[in-house]
Amino acid sequence: MIDYGTTILAILVGTLLPAYLALYLIPRLKPVQTALLAAAGVGLSFWFFFDTMGDAAQLDVNSAIYPFAAFGGVTHFAVIIAFLAGIAALAIIDSYAVPNSKFEDGQIPTSGGRSKTLIFIPIAVAGVMGIHGLGEGWDFASAASASSTANLIQAFGGWNAVISYPLHKFFEASIIAAVYTCYVGRTELAQRARWHLPLLGLLFGLTSVIGSSLGYYISLDTTYFYAFGVTAAFYAVIRLAEAMGNKFAIGVNAPTYLGRSKFLALAVGFFLLYTAALFH
Repeated sequence: MIDYGTTILAILVGTLLPAYLALYLIPRLKPVQTALLAAAGVGLSFWFFFDTMGDAAQLDVNSAIYPFAAFGGVTHFAVIIAFLAGIAALAIIDSYAVPNSKFEDGQIPTSGGRSKTLIFIPIAVAGVMGIHGLGEGWDFASAASASSTANLIQAFGGWNAVISYPLHKFFEASIIAAVYTCYVGRTELAQRARWHLPLLGLLFGLTSVIGSSLGYYISLDTTYFYAFGVTAAFYAVIRLAEAMGNKFAIGVNAPTYLGRSKFLALAVGFFLLYTAALFH
């Protein structure tokens, strides 16, 4: 067994240190064009979706809808609801970030007014993505408490895993950093709000610490955390794809007003093909 203190310290350092490194580094890459930074973020987001959907058991898509006995009952519905809750959370936060279409019409200056709400765009990504970190921290601590060795490196398969985890956290946080840079970091607002990056780091990484502190003693199915958190990839891709446009300009033609109906349409489209897959 790996002791409790070592477990919490390992996840805290392994998560927050690389996360903050990414959050402070990416916005300072001023020679990199916004469109290129956004494109890199899209690539990272697609892998995040692929990787995290595996931890979310692909929403139990392999449990066929017929015969109904194979569907999985309440637990299958629960993981679907967790996914939908993630989409709903993104829609709600986005409604605060871009409350109307005036942003696109150039009526909102980037230096003040309601442009301050744009911080909610990276907050949406960090906050929802952070819930998958709750599952990761929980799983890490559960494995640590059940380990037959007190050696942290041996318990998790050697140095490869030790190197992989902080890299994993650095690149996940880079998605958040890319979104922040595109929508806030290169505006005048970022120069006056030094609390932005500390807050984003906590939303993304503190959940892993909380999860590990609870998971050391409590066993839990963490699939639902991943099902909720994976939805951050959708929003990150939508916003970063917008920033890939060569004429992208905050307060002139961006950010696009989405509205909750588009999030609903996104969920409907996803579950149409998901439902077809349930007949496999």
